[in-house]
Amino acid sequence: DFFYEPINGLVHGRVLEGLESGTSSLARGVFTGLIRGTASVTELVSHNLANLTSDDVFIDERNVYQRKTLHELKTNARRTMQDSLVVAGKCVAKGFRSGANGILEQPSMYASRHGTAGLVKGVGKAFVGAIVKPVVGVGDAAVVVMNHVSETTSHKLLDIAKANKRFRRALPWASAASGNNVKLIPYDEKSAEVQQIVTSGETKDDAYLGHVHTPSYLIIASNQFLWIIDDQPSDPRRIRWEEISNFGIYGNSMKIDVFSGQGPRSFTFEMSPSNIDLLLGLLSMKLGNSLHRTNIDLSLRGTSYSNLPGVKSLQVGHVFGSVNRPLQIESIDLNDGFIKRCYTRVNRMGSFMPNFFQLLDIEVWLLISSVSQMFTGLSSRRCVAVGLINGSGEKIQVKSAKLVQGGSPCYTIPSVEYDSKQGALHPGGAIIFFGWSAVPSLLQPGNVLMNIETNLFVTELTDSISQSTNTQALPSWQVSFLEKSYGENGWWAKYWILVQKKKTTATSSGATR
Repeated sequence: DFFYEPINGLVHGRVLEGLESGTSSLARGVFTGLIRGTASVTELVSHNLANLTSDDVFIDERNVYQRKTLHELKTNARRTMQDSLVVAGKCVAKGFRSGANGILEQPSMYASRHGTAGLVKGVGKAFVGAIVKPVVGVGDAAVVVMNHVSETTSHKLLDIAKANKRFRRALPWASAASGNNVKLIPYDEKSAEVQQIVTSGETKDDAYLGHVHTPSYLIIASNQFLWIIDDQPSDPRRIRWEEISNFGIYGNSMKIDVFSGQGPRSFTFEMSPSNIDLLLGLLSMKLGNSLHRTNIDLSLRGTSYSNLPGVKSLQVGHVFGSVNRPLQIESIDLNDGFIKRCYTRVNRMGSFMPNFFQLLDIEVWLLISSVSQMFTGLSSRRCVAVGLINGSGEKIQVKSAKLVQGGSPCYTIPSVEYDSKQGALHPGGAIIFFGWSAVPSLLQPGNVLMNIETNLFVTELTDSISQSTNTQALPSWQVSFLEKSYGENGWWAKYWILVQKKKTTATSSGATR
């Protein structure tokens, strides 16, 4: 412009106006370039400092907040300097708040998971975060303000994240069996935009599969999660596929049951028939190969298991996991005395009792609570409890139960239906398997991996939802999970599994893992 405008003014007889316009454009360009360059350097420094904290929660929250801010600023054509200052203030506040929270939370969290070494690591991370996170917040605020000044000066659209005008195409997910064959579909702007939520601009190791938009929610299926996003996009709910226990069509709605720390939780979404078919296809894509049809409804009202083969009495309704509440035990010995007392109580129980399954669930929770209170502080241990219910109609031969990883024996606590001489669990009976880890140290993390082998199935269960579980049943049988609960601090895992004979005909539109 510095050269073009004077020449253009000379051609049209307005040399002074052209010279003034070119000089003004040159000054504006230099100023804008300087501001943008400073903003880019500041943004890069803030990004590197955020990674220096090694706090995945802080990094993820910062990325989500930046994407939300970008969307709001791009869609607000009349944004003022006051609006940008408000956003900048929020960035600073988030940095200081996250740094303060880290001082209180990280030492205790790492100490509970990794013992003495974890305590040292947690204190170090908290100290670094207390210094770095506020600096990151100030840097993000400075970027917001400088970009606003740059936009105002150049009269161009603010683009904090240097995003492309058009998002990358959302390609359909292809399984490994399909080889290199990918069906190229027409570009869809909405799908491309939703893909950015899943991949965080290609910084996340996840893949977009598809999405359904309802009047109140955006439901996204990715390779690792089912995303449920309401009108607060900065706090999406991500559900691991392993947490989904059941899904089915109920009228004009899709109901999805999810395992939680206190029993299954239900999500119901009203949507059009076409969206129901689309969501059903996405769920079946991820869960279809490992789902089994069953007549057990894991409802919040409680389920009666009276119709299981071998159950002798009409059972009261019960939700496995509903007893998982803080429990204070008066006295605990430092040996396995609490295991022996539990064995004595459970060995007298049977399906002839109307509250049989409820009492069993309470006993399992007592075991977990006992270990949590017996091993505290730097001697804390993780534990895994597995309850097995025989609804197969035949004997289940327990071949072996052991801890592949752990620091205790794998205790077997059967009900009265168990034949100890034959090692067989009769129909309608139950067995509890329980064990805990060694003390976490620098040499070993203190995990628990339990292996159970029977004549009908084999399963390996861990103490953490982040570690994969493996369950394989013989062709004529199925293993359904009635509960998968994990402690928020990573201390315990609790499972209830039901073994049944596979149905020859489909009797339900739902499916249970």
